[in-house]
Amino acid sequence: MFRIVIFLLIVLALALLFAWVADNPGTVFIQWEWLAANMGRPGEEIGVPLTLAVSLLVGLIAVVMFITGLLKGVLGMPSLLARFFDNRRREKGYKALSQGLIAASSGDVDTARSLAKESGKLLSDEPLVALLGTQTALLEGKRDEARMNFQKMLQDESTRMVALRGLFLEAERQGEDEAARHYAEEATRDAPALPWAGNAKLRYQAADGDWDAAIQTLEANRSAGLIERPAAKRQRAVLLTAKAMTQEQANPEGARKLAKEAHKLAKDLVPAATSYARSASRLGDIRGASKVLEATWKLSPHPEIAEAYSSVRAGDSVQDRMKRAKKLASLKSNHPEGNFAVAIAAIDAKDWDLARKSLEPVLTTHPTERACLLMADIEEGEHGDKGRMRDWLSRAVRASADEVWTADGHVSEEWMPMSPVTGEIDAFEWRIPVAQLGDTHAPVLTLEQLKAEAQPIEDVADTPDEVDIAAEDDNVIDAETLPPESDIEKEPEVAAKAVVEASTTSEPETASEAMPDADAMEVETETSSSAAQKAEVADSDDRAAITEEAAAPTEHADKPGPAAADDTPAQDAEAKSDAEIATEADGSSTNGNGVEPKELLEEEGFENQVKFPLDRRPDDPGVHPDKEPPKKGFKLF
Repeated sequence: MFRIVIFLLIVLALALLFAWVADNPGTVFIQWEWLAANMGRPGEEIGVPLTLAVSLLVGLIAVVMFITGLLKGVLGMPSLLARFFDNRRREKGYKALSQGLIAASSGDVDTARSLAKESGKLLSDEPLVALLGTQTALLEGKRDEARMNFQKMLQDESTRMVALRGLFLEAERQGEDEAARHYAEEATRDAPALPWAGNAKLRYQAADGDWDAAIQTLEANRSAGLIERPAAKRQRAVLLTAKAMTQEQANPEGARKLAKEAHKLAKDLVPAATSYARSASRLGDIRGASKVLEATWKLSPHPEIAEAYSSVRAGDSVQDRMKRAKKLASLKSNHPEGNFAVAIAAIDAKDWDLARKSLEPVLTTHPTERACLLMADIEEGEHGDKGRMRDWLSRAVRASADEVWTADGHVSEEWMPMSPVTGEIDAFEWRIPVAQLGDTHAPVLTLEQLKAEAQPIEDVADTPDEVDIAAEDDNVIDAETLPPESDIEKEPEVAAKAVVEASTTSEPETASEAMPDADAMEVETETSSSAAQKAEVADSDDRAAITEEAAAPTEHADKPGPAAADDTPAQDAEAKSDAEIATEADGSSTNGNGVEPKELLEEEGFENQVKFPLDRRPDDPGVHPDKEPPKKGFKLF
């Protein structure tokens, strides 16, 4: 375009020149003896019109320029040919290099290797050829060759940053932290605006606990535009909090100043508030510590804040701590953490009613593991009820997980300024762990169920021994099915018969479960003398032990025995022979489930063991709606 403009300007200038000459005609006299002699006019001046003279001058200039260009082209032909072939060679090399980079990016190792060799021959001085060779070596797993290529690329300024990043990544992959840190710092010196170098340097300084250097690097990254201002403020607060936590014991005043600055930068940062509260409490600034904790609680309620607020003044009584917990909970009404704080303080103060009332909103909306564990503490502390305590502990196992400090799948009991997995600053969050998000939840309780469970169970046993014996029984047979007290003492055989009848009065399931006819005939052939002898031996056994099988759990009582084949088991029992009664008392025949009920009556004074009617034993919380009935032979103790 520029050449065209120049050409047009020259043509315009010539046109203007000839127009001017035409408007101003004249004659140009030339005194040239050779020309005059050849024209036959020796010694005379030769006159030439001005227009012709200008035309001849312009033509002469054009001829000279043409001849000069022609001579230049002829003399420069070798260099022109060399340049042509060099351009063609470089074009082929760049084409091979481009295709090789594409092949390396797509994972075609063979094609990338062949194109790398071809481009290396055609473009020996091109930095991208070394990069292609390095990528190919990495694809082939030749780490040493790749590292050597990176070292060569360090010598070229155009590929130095690429080489530093490659060496940094290789050092990190092999776990060589010192080498990786060296390459990151070197890249930061050469190019402070590199994001990967600045972030890596900050991460390594934080991992070493060099908080001052980390804060300086953070400010440099912010100045270079590598991190936005809000994120920089948050990370600075995290670094200041970490530094304050390391100085709490040795320098509480310095720790308080650092934590105060961190609190100003991020008021919702819980560790900054708790660190300030601990330092201020040691220095006697109770009011300042309380104000910081209250400000953070309003933005981010947390159990660590509740604990720090309740114990902000050393030596407070449990009642004072409970008052402080109530005050803190009132700042964020209807929040679960406030309910937990009041419940914990009430348990310490043994105010069981307040503890239950505080946990009611949590248990009726979203019961968590912590709520169930606190309820277990309440049941044990208020009533000493082991049964209900175990029931709440079992609910805690199935309950939803509570929030914890977690980062990148790593769960920590305490807050940390950076992730131990990736090294990212401010990675820890107070939330439910990812691994437990899909867990099953415990059923939500209604307010009526909680009030029913809060009612204490009256003791029904006369002595501690009787309570222990009753605790071994999973279920109790109704008193209506047992024989009178006098019959139990006088006739053990008749009492055993009554117990068998009581254990078989449940609704039969199928006729196929009844005893076969052949077995029934064998039972009927037993003699009464043999029954009496066996009953006498049974009477000499240990009368103090009442086993779980003798108690016959509800699951066993539901299955019919031989005597349950008829709807009127009492009439069938009267029709049985003495031999059958003796056989059942001896335990040779069972109730259909293999349970031997005769041992129920071997203990003297059986009528004093339990009082009837009773739905369940004193320490049994009953069958949980999510639980299956206990299996045969299962013991809680």
